[in-house]
Amino acid sequence: MPKHAYLVAVALCTVTLLRTSGVAQSPGNRQHDGPQSERLRELTGEIRSLVRNASFDNSIGVSVLDTATGQALFAHNSSKGFNPASNMKVLTAAAALVALGPEFRARTGLYGRVEGGQVQTLVLKGFGDPTLSTSALVELAQSAADRGVRAVEQVYVDGGYFDDQTLPPAFEQQPNEVAPFRSAVAAVSVDRSSYLLHVLPGAEAGHKAIVRLAAPGYFELDNQLNTATGAPKVIAIQRATPRGTMTLSLRGSVPPGSLAVSYRRRVEDPLAHAAHALTAALSRAGIRGPRRVVNPSAANHAVPNNLPLLASRRSPRLAQMLYELGKRSDNYYAEMTLKIMGAERKKPGSSRGGLETVRALLKTADASSNANAFVNGSGLFEGNRIAPATVTKLLRYMYRHSGYRAEFVSHLSVGGIDGTLKRRFKDLAPPRSVRAKTGTLNDVIALSGYALGRAPNDALAFSILINGAKGRHGPARALCDAIAAALVRHLHEPSRGRSQT
Repeated sequence: MPKHAYLVAVALCTVTLLRTSGVAQSPGNRQHDGPQSERLRELTGEIRSLVRNASFDNSIGVSVLDTATGQALFAHNSSKGFNPASNMKVLTAAAALVALGPEFRARTGLYGRVEGGQVQTLVLKGFGDPTLSTSALVELAQSAADRGVRAVEQVYVDGGYFDDQTLPPAFEQQPNEVAPFRSAVAAVSVDRSSYLLHVLPGAEAGHKAIVRLAAPGYFELDNQLNTATGAPKVIAIQRATPRGTMTLSLRGSVPPGSLAVSYRRRVEDPLAHAAHALTAALSRAGIRGPRRVVNPSAANHAVPNNLPLLASRRSPRLAQMLYELGKRSDNYYAEMTLKIMGAERKKPGSSRGGLETVRALLKTADASSNANAFVNGSGLFEGNRIAPATVTKLLRYMYRHSGYRAEFVSHLSVGGIDGTLKRRFKDLAPPRSVRAKTGTLNDVIALSGYALGRAPNDALAFSILINGAKGRHGPARALCDAIAAALVRHLHEPSRGRSQT
């Protein structure tokens, strides 16, 4: 056999052996053998055993990637699409950091022309600030008063930065849910598009209970709550009206002498709610006048433009706001962030436009897959599909990019310390070595993030997506934690043979 043909045959045999070993090899790691290879075999064997014994069959996908080399250390259904639940927020947060930048801030402004202390038309214009609150509107109103505003004739809200689809895609799957985790999104949304219902007992038994609401003009209240002995029982039924307001019918009772009970619920129309919240803020700032709200959802009311800016505010930095996605898994923040990305791409901002930004980042990170399908940015409900390998490739890209690594890693929950992982990994040694995003739906448990080693560049990216977990959340979470713990132990073995600088 000619010498060159022999060399080709040897190379082909080597490639075949590597491909059939179950562990992908990278050029940077091929020189390691002996104890290093044995430790890697032990790791893959341990994870394989964990997956097999958990009996989730083909409803689990696992991908583990070395962030330094790109070596795939373990793969089980890693190219198959799974419902990621809130692990979708990993993609949303990453795309936002890259597309908008860590220093991005969302703006909100009050616009109007002051003539003799009077403002005929006051416009509240927003650009998707998810942190906008009732107290922030009071500050804006006070700033306007400091500029000489004494009375306002009518109030408009300009939400044109986003499209008019306030309910994110897939959220219609649970139409009767009024909890704030299913909040609508608009370019001007106050208090996370939710309201706090405060109920206090009357002076004595038999008296009507007291109801307190911020932005009271938004609510058409029918209060039939009584003060009576027994446990508090509040039944609240809400409906949107064509006028842009919301009917709120209350039944039940609260015991005399008890403390206030509070319920957080979603609003039906975030733009109308913001308008009425502004009129309440104007009143608190001493600004008089009819302050008549022009229904922002009515198509025949064009928002006036070219008005002078009276007051403005900016949100915190994007890097700070992303804590709400990674550590607190807030669906509202995720969907607002997605639509901001859409608006910065093409106005008015849409969920679809935001997802185009997500897909563009996946392509840049070489993480695209035909198994992926995206409908919203939070992962709530049914519709999203992601391959675990897509998540780990994106995690590796973000970890290796010096411009984003610090902010991206810090937005994730720290095992045993904070966020949704505060009560998990508490006994893991060393502490703080798991940084990850959880995911939970009725049929889904997920965990994706990093196992951190001793050196800054010594990290493994992992993604564990389990579908078919209904009724088995406990075992599914235990499996996720066991795999992550195995990765940490692998990284912290005394003579692992990796760089310690």
